[in-house]
Amino acid sequence: MSSFFLAILSPSKLMNESFQGFNGEATSPQFISETEALCSELKKVTAAEWKQKMNITDELALNTQSRFQKWNKKDLSKGIPAAMLFSGEAFKSLEAKSFSKTSWKKAQSSLRILSGFYGVLKPTDIVLPYRLMVGTPYKTKSGKTLYSYWSEAVSMNLENEIAPKGYLLNLASDEYFKLIDTKNFNREILYFKFFQAKGKELKSIPTFSKQARGSMARFVIESNAKSIADLQKFKEEGYSFNEKLSNANTLVFVR
Repeated sequence: MSSFFLAILSPSKLMNESFQGFNGEATSPQFISETEALCSELKKVTAAEWKQKMNITDELALNTQSRFQKWNKKDLSKGIPAAMLFSGEAFKSLEAKSFSKTSWKKAQSSLRILSGFYGVLKPTDIVLPYRLMVGTPYKTKSGKTLYSYWSEAVSMNLENEIAPKGYLLNLASDEYFKLIDTKNFNREILYFKFFQAKGKELKSIPTFSKQARGSMARFVIESNAKSIADLQKFKEEGYSFNEKLSNANTLVFVR
């Protein structure tokens, strides 16, 4: 069943290494064959190369190399639901660990998490921790970047999950939103901006924007929003809709 609203979030570098159960029904990543093929190539990358590509410490580089070399799709059953794997600011606000069974079901139809390793994830897809941002310079058979590897499949998948007159709700970072081939994407896209009022000035503060994106994703899930007017009712974390700064394609919230 297609969704009227489908929100997308970016993953975070910070991840939980374990979890204590959840109320949802575990699912498997849709592009696991593509992930397996990609991983077979990533296993060849040395720790020194990861250090250079990601600009990370020796310890993180060794950890990254080890995870890819040990990765096996047979081990996914030991993994973590995607919505609970990531622990960055947006996911702290999403707070999936507190979802009810009903919320998990709703999340399955209204939220996706983009990924440089898994392509696109449903909230209850069971996955293993990894480190691979989509912007990491890595040449694949499809092109010079991970964008070329994933863009067509991810874009088509998201489009097919949205009703013909529905909307993709962009709550992802610019880095991850570039995964979507907007020129050939046959659904409306709704953008969001979150500002902080500092005297007479409005400022966009990255940390607060990430938190707000997670809160909006949770709001979409729990409010059962069915119209743009419903989205405008978002008042979490002290935000309120600003009609003057908004337009048909972008909803602006200020606090």
